[in-house]
Amino acid sequence: MTDTILCVDIGTTSLKAGLITADGEVVSFCSVPFEEPHDRFVACSWYDAFLKAAAELSYGCRNVTVTGISISGNGPTVVTDIGFTFRWNEDTSAVAGLIPDCARTSLFIPKILSIKKQFPDVWKKTKNFFSGPEYLIYVLTGNPVTILPEERFEKAYWNDEMLEACGIRNNLLPSFVKTGESCGFLNQNISLVSNLRFVQDCPVIAGGPDFVAALIGTGTLVSGRLCDRCGSSEGLNFCTDKILKGEGLRILPSIISGLWNASYLIPNSGELTEEQRLAEVERGIKSLKKAAAEAGVQFPDEMAVTGGQTNDELLLREKSERLGMKILRPAVYNSGFVGEGSDSASSSSSGVHFVHSELIGDACAAYGGASGIYDSLQSAAEHIVKLESYTGA
Repeated sequence: MTDTILCVDIGTTSLKAGLITADGEVVSFCSVPFEEPHDRFVACSWYDAFLKAAAELSYGCRNVTVTGISISGNGPTVVTDIGFTFRWNEDTSAVAGLIPDCARTSLFIPKILSIKKQFPDVWKKTKNFFSGPEYLIYVLTGNPVTILPEERFEKAYWNDEMLEACGIRNNLLPSFVKTGESCGFLNQNISLVSNLRFVQDCPVIAGGPDFVAALIGTGTLVSGRLCDRCGSSEGLNFCTDKILKGEGLRILPSIISGLWNASYLIPNSGELTEEQRLAEVERGIKSLKKAAAEAGVQFPDEMAVTGGQTNDELLLREKSERLGMKILRPAVYNSGFVGEGSDSASSSSSGVHFVHSELIGDACAAYGGASGIYDSLQSAAEHIVKLESYTGA
């Protein structure tokens, strides 16, 4: 019998799930699209997508046991307890004048106030606001929580001072739990309707925002590591022990205490031509290099990649040549399914690199946290994350 964590990442248009062992083997993977991804109540479909994913993952996995469920998702998205969804990329400029100085660092309060202003009927009915993936955790366990990756992220979320200044009752926002903590146990009725074998009192574990999970899943937890996370949007993320300042850079705490994440974002990457994307990446690397030099920080000569670019040989070669950097990507995973090109967990694709570092990060969070397999998140990542050099061959 193989023990696994059921890792779940909630995207904008689909839910991705994988069964991953403590050694980092991806036993099975599937992706379930949302039927109405742009519906205001799309979060209500996350549960059905979860059940479909569990059913797909069970095909050919009769000797697999799920010892925990780890959940991450896109953010900053706000979801109410009735599933009303205000997405991470929606415009909040209409409430900009309502946000006091003390709350301007929050990524979530503008969205909460947008719901209050634009959808007053929803506001009156709401008993809890969730910062994205926690809504599915709430459905699975009945426990309302907010995943705070690390204490310094509070400024990007909220605190009592911010809430009071904005006229938001603090009992609308669930209490914080850290990435890797258990948020409660899977409702027994849910485990009974799935073909997967769950342990009794199966913990549902805090993964967190998808970009944090992706950084964990690429091992970007050590000062000097650089990661390029690419999909419909793209972000260059540099882990450093100093706060960098530079044109176009956004600074957030690392999930590791004492470290920081300097990022250069390309929000519309998926809409650009390849040449435009590469030019933006070059600009981002130059900005990060300059900021690092000014802070006396050594900049790396290699970069990990994740997302849709992972198996794009031509794009990786172009990036390597234009940036003059070694490219690292997730290693080939020897499992029932490791590729992006199929929706079925029963498919097989030899020699394909697993592109979903968010799921690998969810596994690290679980095995380095609530499950107790490893003694820390860093230790879990060292054992689970496997990168290899892109050779351009």
